[in-house]
Amino acid sequence: MRGVVVFYGDLSDNYVMDMNRCPTCGDRFEELGTHFRYHGDHRPELSDRQRGIIDYLILRGATVRRETANSRLEVYSTSEAWIRDVSDTLGWVAGDPWVQQSASDVADRSSRRYNTDVAVSDCSDLWAFTTVPHPSLDYEGPTGVDHLEHPTLRLLVATVGAWVGLLFGSLHLDVRAWDVSGDHLRGLLSKRGVTTAEYDGEGYAEDSPTCRYHHDDDVVVVPHYDALELLDSVGLSLSEVAEPITFQN
Repeated sequence: MRGVVVFYGDLSDNYVMDMNRCPTCGDRFEELGTHFRYHGDHRPELSDRQRGIIDYLILRGATVRRETANSRLEVYSTSEAWIRDVSDTLGWVAGDPWVQQSASDVADRSSRRYNTDVAVSDCSDLWAFTTVPHPSLDYEGPTGVDHLEHPTLRLLVATVGAWVGLLFGSLHLDVRAWDVSGDHLRGLLSKRGVTTAEYDGEGYAEDSPTCRYHHDDDVVVVPHYDALELLDSVGLSLSEVAEPITFQN
């Protein structure tokens, strides 16, 4: 995984929406979700960009909460920059980020759990934001994402895509740390006409010049020429998924 994916830049229309301002009446509220609860007609539909990012977050592992009539999402990360980038880009549908658990709390908790002295410097703050409740957020986990919009696919490839091999390598989408399974992702890619390779035999798969297999089902392999077409379709270059290897004496 290469660095932080910048949502604002990746999907840019160079406009970040005001989180606390109702997009219908224009008034500002401390909690926009409360305003929508009493003025449901003020709650707009999600834009294509918002939907694309939310689908990405669901595939990644966002939590769906159903305490009220409409579901909301909880999103967590140890990266403040990432959390703020996502919430800023989502605009009115996202709440303000906050520290859900401080590094000192994490250290104290870990010290008690493992009966050892865990230093605060070895821990990170856990950041979070929640969305406002919305009828469009009633996902049943990653399987609730039934197709890949362009923004979702671009973010996914930019985050987990890695080029394996040299001149005729293939693209590996490693979702082992995500909630979405490799099988479901293959199905989503198939709906977009993207070919994936999977070894179904016994023993070791024999690599071809344009395809490097992977032993784990949650690493989705896109063969060379299909991978190049996929990268081109989402506006990414080979250099953005291939890390140069340097050797130092």
